[in-house]
Amino acid sequence: MKKTFPWGATVGADDIIQSSSSGIVCADRQDIIIWVNEKAEAILGMKAGQLLGSAITELDIGRESSRELVNGNAEIIFYREGRKLLISQNPLRSKRNVVGAIYTISDISGLDKNENQSHLQCKVESIIEGSHDGIILTDHEKIVKVNSSFLRISGLKKEKVEGIAIADLADSSHVCLKSINEVFYLVHQKKKSITIMRKMHRGNEIYITGTPALCDGKIDHVTVNIRDVTELQRLQEQVSRLTALYLSTPDDTLAAGLAGENIIVESPVMKGAVDLAVRIAPVDSVVLIHGESGTGKEVLARLIHRLSARSKGPFISINCGAIPEHLLESELFGYEKGSFTGAWREGKPGLFELANGGIIFLDEVGEMPLNLQVKLLKVLQDMEVYRVGGIKPVKFDVRVIAATNRNLRDMVKEGKFREDLFYRLYVVPIEVPPLRERREDIFPLTWHFLKQYNQKYKQSKTFSSELITILETYNWPGNVRELQNIVERLVVTGDTDLLKPEHLPHSIHQRSEMEGFSFKNSGTSGIARLSHAREQVERAMLTQALKMKQTTREIARLLGVDHSTVVRKLRKFGLSGAEKHQGKGSGKG
Repeated sequence: MKKTFPWGATVGADDIIQSSSSGIVCADRQDIIIWVNEKAEAILGMKAGQLLGSAITELDIGRESSRELVNGNAEIIFYREGRKLLISQNPLRSKRNVVGAIYTISDISGLDKNENQSHLQCKVESIIEGSHDGIILTDHEKIVKVNSSFLRISGLKKEKVEGIAIADLADSSHVCLKSINEVFYLVHQKKKSITIMRKMHRGNEIYITGTPALCDGKIDHVTVNIRDVTELQRLQEQVSRLTALYLSTPDDTLAAGLAGENIIVESPVMKGAVDLAVRIAPVDSVVLIHGESGTGKEVLARLIHRLSARSKGPFISINCGAIPEHLLESELFGYEKGSFTGAWREGKPGLFELANGGIIFLDEVGEMPLNLQVKLLKVLQDMEVYRVGGIKPVKFDVRVIAATNRNLRDMVKEGKFREDLFYRLYVVPIEVPPLRERREDIFPLTWHFLKQYNQKYKQSKTFSSELITILETYNWPGNVRELQNIVERLVVTGDTDLLKPEHLPHSIHQRSEMEGFSFKNSGTSGIARLSHAREQVERAMLTQALKMKQTTREIARLLGVDHSTVVRKLRKFGLSGAEKHQGKGSGKG
């Protein structure tokens, strides 16, 4: 998420984190480091490439932190190479579930007892002001100070808050102010930290935590922390997607194979297809790639070529369905001079000859006529060809990769494809799934194409979360090719930098909303009753929402209905995963 200031500067979440004066290290639940900022690299004396993928416990500060912080300490002091480091640990959450830990490392070597008190106070104020959470400092009776994050969350003015008496907040109509009053007196009553949850008028959920500062067993003052959970959830969705895009670490084989390739892979099913291509690339086996049009079959073929021993040789691609039948034989196998009217005077080598030492890619091989299939089988077996009109064989050494969007087995049964050729090609089959079956790839592919066309057309467009949601739920009959074309169209035709659903072609917006809906029934008229149609729409919308959200409460917010309505409808339609989602959403909040 980026913020554009009136003077034109654009600042993103990554800019803010990188600008932090503290080192920040993120680790997953297995204590594996998944992200560091530049300040952490400087403090630890190691580059990100050395840290990412390592266990936090392998570092000296990590071992000490794991030992000390597990005992309930919020932060520890650690001495390293003559420096004094302050290390704190906080849970890393995703949709309220703990998915790892965030370590904040500050070099406080200069903050000893003899340091100027005003300098220390300045640092403390900087930390308070830099917090994303709202922070309110109080004394015995009034609000002393608030940070800018509190003003952002509450929408209040600083001069209207600082100096106001806590007792005067009890009857306030503002949720934040009334909550500060509640927490303040609960802390004094219980003499311990208290957290309450409230919902603001605009619908955002906030958590208000009051923490007492004790002196000789008495409360000296109370610090109140306000966290906008709804805002953090929106940020977390974006962080999760960016993490999937930039921090995904496939296995070593796949990582080595994709080095330098513009192949975006996030879904498990596509990772399996790419990994198979990487593993069979070094050998010379015939490969048959099957997948719908636009799924990226040629991209996979080019990956195999780049990773093979034939990478220095040519990669010759031919679409067997795009060349007229009477020209296909001469294109594939070549012809001698004077062999037919219109031929080149000196003759012409075929594509198999041109591919010598490399790879020939026979795209849409299922479109090849039967009479040519016989000759192709002979060529594949003998690795030699007779040109049209020729009497001497021409030998060559090529590897064959074929691709088709048709079911060749069915074509064999129908007599439209030779069985012996099918089994000659069907040595290593690779299935490339359609984009609708690997929706995890839609988001990273979208941003990849957006970056590509922003650079090409010198634009700075970005997508709203609503537009991304539509792209992720659309069925993409044209697969990756259609997605790429749509992104290019949005970049060149969008009239604002922030692209929204209204910028999409009407056909995509409409089809996304109606995907999977069917209003027919078994009646004689062929038209469903209104009640039946309504049920179909409700079922389709709930099915779609189950794919997009984790809990029934989130689904209720998405659809704009009560939580109880969602639970009742899920039970009514017997949707898969209904009980699981109900369990997740049954807790507080």
